[in-house]
Amino acid sequence: MAELDRKQIEIEVKQILSRELGVKIENITNDKKLIEDLGVDSFAALELIFVLEDKTGLEIADKDIMGVKTVGNIIDYIALRLEKSKQKKSD
Repeated sequence: MAELDRKQIEIEVKQILSRELGVKIENITNDKKLIEDLGVDSFAALELIFVLEDKTGLEIADKDIMGVKTVGNIIDYIALRLEKSKQKKSD
């Protein structure tokens, strides 16, 4: 996922959420709240972190997860982290 643009990241994240949570992809929008709307519990959150780390090659810190409340937050977080990672590699 390292060379993907924001739209591709959005598609990948939604596919992962759909697969891991058993929710139809068309029901996953950026404004959906992970806990309230998609039913993510602590176990599901851990599973999602592992899958996202594996897919992106990023290490996601526990402290960063506290601010992630919506699907859009996940997309923004991954896009920002991948961009920072890309900048570090080009320095």
